[in-house]
Amino acid sequence: MNARPLMFFGTTNLDLCFNVERLPTPGESLMGALTRHPGGKGANQAVAAARLGLKPHFYTYLGDDDAGQSLLKSLMEAGVRTEAITVCAGEVSGLAVVMVADDGSNMIVIDPGANSKVGPDMIESATKFIERDAIVVAEMGMPIPALNRLFEMKREKGFELIFNPAPVRPGLPSAAWRNVDFVTPNQTEAFELTGIEVCDFESAARAAEKLLDLGPGAALITLGAQGAYYADCTGSFSLRAFPVKVVDTTAAGDAFNGAFAASLAQRLPLKEAVRKALAVAALCVTRRGAQSSMPTAQAVDEFLQSQTILELE
Repeated sequence: MNARPLMFFGTTNLDLCFNVERLPTPGESLMGALTRHPGGKGANQAVAAARLGLKPHFYTYLGDDDAGQSLLKSLMEAGVRTEAITVCAGEVSGLAVVMVADDGSNMIVIDPGANSKVGPDMIESATKFIERDAIVVAEMGMPIPALNRLFEMKREKGFELIFNPAPVRPGLPSAAWRNVDFVTPNQTEAFELTGIEVCDFESAARAAEKLLDLGPGAALITLGAQGAYYADCTGSFSLRAFPVKVVDTTAAGDAFNGAFAASLAQRLPLKEAVRKALAVAALCVTRRGAQSSMPTAQAVDEFLQSQTILELE
């Protein structure tokens, strides 16, 4: 059975990553080793899907600087379809400064650059690349008016919409939420959207109920090392995360979202799609970097087979 078409809308950044022994306290200076990686939430998610064997379209806005050329090349080499991407003369590409401690925790500051210039008209032009029966994934790093226009076009284009509300920002109209099929926040984002502190599956269930009240068809909350909780109007389930040695959590959420979308596009049953997304996120955090940490389909299959053996023993 052929996979469904898949398209991502989101941000692309050049990540300046400082590997440090621990994260600094306010006013403290630390020594660290600097590396550069392609990143950005939308780009990371698209690459995660491409590494799993999909050929996703991606829309983003890049500057015509050296960073933009490098980021575009990286996406193409990963297998992402880049025809929809806009490169604008005179704009500067997005940039992120990331500090990653030895325990895998991180701190991130982002200069959105060209990402902040995306307007509704650009989104409307890019939607011509959305194919029939497509799954579309959007994240909240793009300007709210652009996101709202994308959501408005759901009925016209007939796509299924996954919305990763990160970073959470105000301004998305209530009507837009009713166009969302799956909303996929992490614990922090779920708290910002609902006011409910998510610390376990029980609190995730309460937050999911409030998320559904916003209008989406389903809520899928990630809880880091604990796993993920899913709920819609017909039922709910939770799945435990796979235990791994954590090196860098920077792109874990992007790995999960990209893999979840890819798994749905590959027509996996819902619970299997969530389990595969958890496996991709688990493998992601065992490596440094964002896009460079996204595992291949073969690596994920081997990992899941090893976990099945462990579960049977």
